Amino acid sequence: MPDPKTSIRPLQCDITALSVDVIVNAANESLQGGGGVDGAIHRSAGPSLLEECRTRYPDGGFTGGAFITAGHRLNAEWVI
Repeated sequence: MPDPKTSIRPLQCDITALSVDVIVNAANESLQGGGGVDGAIHRSAGPSLLEECRTRYPDGGFTGGAFITAGHRLNAEWVI
């Protein structure tokens, strides 16, 4: 049985407006913002998200990888 203090549930909403611990982003390998949800997350988080991606992951990511950043101006603490 799941821990009652922990909850994971699917939502259909604006991911950039959620007040949560973590949001998960399907980014491209450049980690520099793109279209769709990735672009919306970068726009809402502000330019500091792109700067963190460039600093922490200067060579970008790779398909299937998981890369973590702070949430910056989002209401989420982290972006994966």
